[in-house]
Amino acid sequence: MALFISPERRQFLEASHLGNFDEAWAYRAEWFEEPNARRGGWSGVCRLGLPLPAGGELGVFLKRQENHQRRTWRHPLSGEPSFSCEFRMLRYAEAHDIPAPRPLFFGSEVVDGKPRGILMTEELAGYRPLEAVVRDLFANGRPPLAEQRRLLRAVAIVVRKLHEARVQHRSLYPKHLFVRRRDDGDYDVAVIDLEKSRTTLISAVRTVYDLATLNRHSAHWSCSRRLYFLLQYLGLPRLTPWARLLCRWIDKRSRRKRGA
Repeated sequence: MALFISPERRQFLEASHLGNFDEAWAYRAEWFEEPNARRGGWSGVCRLGLPLPAGGELGVFLKRQENHQRRTWRHPLSGEPSFSCEFRMLRYAEAHDIPAPRPLFFGSEVVDGKPRGILMTEELAGYRPLEAVVRDLFANGRPPLAEQRRLLRAVAIVVRKLHEARVQHRSLYPKHLFVRRRDDGDYDVAVIDLEKSRTTLISAVRTVYDLATLNRHSAHWSCSRRLYFLLQYLGLPRLTPWARLLCRWIDKRSRRKRGA
């Protein structure tokens, strides 16, 4: 059995009856999303509002799965709970200062021959999916250029930080980038759903694969704004021959995946 409990939140989780695997597995709560069932297994998530001793509540997401395996190089035949992969990547992100949900609890064990996994993370309070933020931003026409650039720059910097840590997200849709507008008008950005992520050695692979996915599924942005995003991601004031080549590769992959 594998078990991790956040040292800072251990007493709090124990007081909330979530301090061990059995309690967390048996915890009764409504599904936040309908459970995903496949190949004789399932995986689902609940949102909990846990009361804090000083008042207010802490929002957490409790994910549970049974017989929901993913083959990895560590377990190429039998596989391992997909939450194991996500937990390792969340800890890796934490160690590399990448904004992402904070892991509070992780456990895995086999019951009656079926592997079970639990992953609990702290809610990103005040954050919303990038696609929702962009939709609202453009709801009443084209927003000011400065506002567009603030958002694009904030997202580009976090994606660059992710890739500089050698992480390829492999599912970088706008719904997997969470955004919070600060009082000063700038934006905080965090990355979620790192279940499919992995580290890769070739930087161009990370860039082209992830940015093509993000480009393909991002609405509203003009070509000039997409170019601005790429320049902010690369940390360049203008296009270089290498940047032009990356741009062509990203566009080519985007078109191929669209079927264009």
